[in-house]
Amino acid sequence: MAPKKQLKLNFFDMTCNSAHMGIGMWKNPGDSQNQKASIDYYLWLAKLAEKGKISGIFFADVYGVDDAFPGQMAEQFRAGANCAQLDPIVFVSAMASVTKSVSFGITGSTSYINPFVLARTYSSLDHATKGRVAWNVVTSYSASSAKANGLDAITPHDKRYEKAHEYMDLCYSLWEGSWEDGAEQFNRETGVAYDPTKVHKIHFTGNHHKTSAYGAAHPSPQRTPIIFQAGQSKAGKAFAALNAEAIFVGGSKPSDTAPYVKEIRAAAAANGRDPNHIKVFPQMAPIIGRTLEEAQAKYEKYKSMADWKGGLAKISQYLNFDLSALPPDEPFDVMMIGKSDNSIHAMINAVQRRKDEVVTPKMMGQQMGFCGFGPMPVGTPEMVADVMEDWVNNADIDGFNLAYVSNPESYEDLVELLVPVLQERGLMWKDYLVPGGTYRENLLDTPGHPGVPDGHPAAKFKYDALKTQYGDENGDIVIDRRTTPVEKVEEAASTLAEKMNGLKESVAEVKVGT
Repeated sequence: MAPKKQLKLNFFDMTCNSAHMGIGMWKNPGDSQNQKASIDYYLWLAKLAEKGKISGIFFADVYGVDDAFPGQMAEQFRAGANCAQLDPIVFVSAMASVTKSVSFGITGSTSYINPFVLARTYSSLDHATKGRVAWNVVTSYSASSAKANGLDAITPHDKRYEKAHEYMDLCYSLWEGSWEDGAEQFNRETGVAYDPTKVHKIHFTGNHHKTSAYGAAHPSPQRTPIIFQAGQSKAGKAFAALNAEAIFVGGSKPSDTAPYVKEIRAAAAANGRDPNHIKVFPQMAPIIGRTLEEAQAKYEKYKSMADWKGGLAKISQYLNFDLSALPPDEPFDVMMIGKSDNSIHAMINAVQRRKDEVVTPKMMGQQMGFCGFGPMPVGTPEMVADVMEDWVNNADIDGFNLAYVSNPESYEDLVELLVPVLQERGLMWKDYLVPGGTYRENLLDTPGHPGVPDGHPAAKFKYDALKTQYGDENGDIVIDRRTTPVEKVEEAASTLAEKMNGLKESVAEVKVGT
């Protein structure tokens, strides 16, 4: 069967080690984890990604070392997992300077970063990279991150999303509504650098956020960066269906993910958006060899180095359930793990898919320590390409967030061995759709249109759209969100559910591969 679409691939990385990749792989001779404080590592990563025509480099990020359970902190430092955390945003400008087309997605938390500061930072990066920036929007889930940022406890789950909706509106108003097109002139004859009649102050007052400011930077190539998101709870899906242009999802096989993809595209359409303007990326960690035997030998080598205790510490934080308190080799009921404000619902869903299997804490730690719960195809480039083709044809995904096991080997194998096979099959472009273009043009397949498309909520914050409803006599924009019910997230999710009632049957009947 011919592929339905061409895949877009992202390298998946962090500026520390994490359970998303192999924990303990630093023991592999030549592994580069201990070089991740050096700019050289990130320049190598960017150049390699561009050589392989990789769409983007996705930087996950966390705040604070997990220490909710006894011994958790010690195991992570010992294993080199989720510690020694550097800020990924620092490296992106340097990476952009040695590339022209590969893009960069950087995690930023709506719970801890001031929205005006975040808006300025991402505008600056969008200018510096010529429009090659995405914001991975997270609300942050862990108690350690809350305490690191001066709070006594994490904000309740749905309240975090309520605040995030308001946060997005504030950022959109700064990016889209403060500066009109044509404000930047630098006209030597008139003596006008920026036309003050085309720059407008934003007065935004909400239940959780406020600002009174002009957009800090003049319009960047994309204005609003590409919006990445990964929510899979009821509130998270409502947020993603409204805002996300790219979604990072879980699932170990196409049948895990296909219903979610169908649901989120239908939800986007119910919000008046083009469902093709949401791109879905499951995680994959391929292990590739020129022969099957070579690939299997790499798999066994990597697996022998995976640190299951470090993996157990990390997955316990994701689940907000201390698996280390249970006997490591005795089976336990995965359904005893309940969802909470301090847990990642998608991870609980992944674990509970194994409810009919015999599962022990040690097995969970081994799997998390060995690249998590995403697919890990092991084989020749042709075999791995077969797996990817199955995903695109049977789950309607748009690409993969590719996690490495041990670099430089993992990503060099991907670029040198796998990419040519994908290109030959028509599963991947042979060059960027818009070489030197913006992330949005290359991600959404919209050459010549770097800004948010019609239907995206950010488009409603352009000055011409705002001035009739929110403009004052001075030409400023005055937005008051305090009249919005504090149950905004629940209301949005309920409204979305009502819109989708007629779609439930078709979602349930979706045909998926295995």
